[in-house]
Amino acid sequence: MARKQTFRRRPNKAGTVVKLSGKRRKPFCAKVTSGYDTLTGNQIQVSIGTFETWQEADDALTLYRLTNKKTITDKEARALAPDTFQKLVDQREKNVPTFKEIFDIIYEEDLSKLSKSAATGYRSWIKHFKKVHNEKISQVTLADLQEIFDRDKAGHGTKAHMKVLCSKIFEYAVIHQYISRDNDYTEYIRCGENKKSTKHYAFSTDEIKTLIDDNSDIAKIVLIYIYSGLRASELLNIPREKIINHGNFYYFKTGLKTESGKDRVVPIHPYILPFVKELIVDKKKRLIDHSYQYFKKSQFYILMDNLNMQHTMHDTRDTFATLCQTYNVDIFARKRMLGHKFKDLTFDTYTDTVIEDLYNEIIKIKVPKL
Repeated sequence: MARKQTFRRRPNKAGTVVKLSGKRRKPFCAKVTSGYDTLTGNQIQVSIGTFETWQEADDALTLYRLTNKKTITDKEARALAPDTFQKLVDQREKNVPTFKEIFDIIYEEDLSKLSKSAATGYRSWIKHFKKVHNEKISQVTLADLQEIFDRDKAGHGTKAHMKVLCSKIFEYAVIHQYISRDNDYTEYIRCGENKKSTKHYAFSTDEIKTLIDDNSDIAKIVLIYIYSGLRASELLNIPREKIINHGNFYYFKTGLKTESGKDRVVPIHPYILPFVKELIVDKKKRLIDHSYQYFKKSQFYILMDNLNMQHTMHDTRDTFATLCQTYNVDIFARKRMLGHKFKDLTFDTYTDTVIEDLYNEIIKIKVPKL
């Protein structure tokens, strides 16, 4: 009876060689520890390759350990054992996932469990990296990433989130030993200057759909702005007694900036009425209890970055004006609701008929379906 073949034990934390079952051309698997299970404390091992002999697998582990700890360079390892080193490199590259594959893993395990707007943000930010989606993570260089950031027209906030995403992807690669920690250079990515756009652009139909789909409280507030045309501070400062029930509809009585804009009537579009009522339930003095600066910086711009949009608060008002034009809202009604002056006309008196006419005009505006 043939004696069972035995192999010497490797030192602790130096990896292990396992003989796989069955008839195989390469039955010896070299494994290293990539981490520890947070619940059981057990080692999590990953394969660095399979080999024809135990000695080849053992040599591969030795080379792997020496190169990972920078005891010797890859060049020295290749000179020391060229065949084994090349097999190790080939196997290592074969098992290395691509940039996008790592994103898919961390999205499934972690990012998808975040808030809806945050998860949407990550799905949006990964699209900026299409150039390296199919590149193995070990082949993605700092120059590759910096070129993406330099060429991208996104704002500074979006680029900051893109950098965070890169850090998560490379951190995963380091933990699972697809790259060494020295090759995680995401901290050196430059996002450019932090410049806020002063230009105004109306929200597109697709962007409005995205806000509707997001369904967060802040997205609802932005939709109230879009479908009312109110100035930012007008909605933030409006008291509850200025939300008036006119029978079969409600309207805002508001205005701060100009004589023609003061004490004006803006009917509440049926689509945003549930959002307004939801905010009224909160028993605070103002409809939305935030200062303009806090709302803009801590909520509005963060939502815009999460949804990969570049807009200012005033863009909501421009969007309302654009929607009025698109759906043929009467020019006089539009001027009244926006609080704009109109030559040779005064808008001082709001009779029931005028208010109802304004409501009939604003409901011409359609809300896109998802």
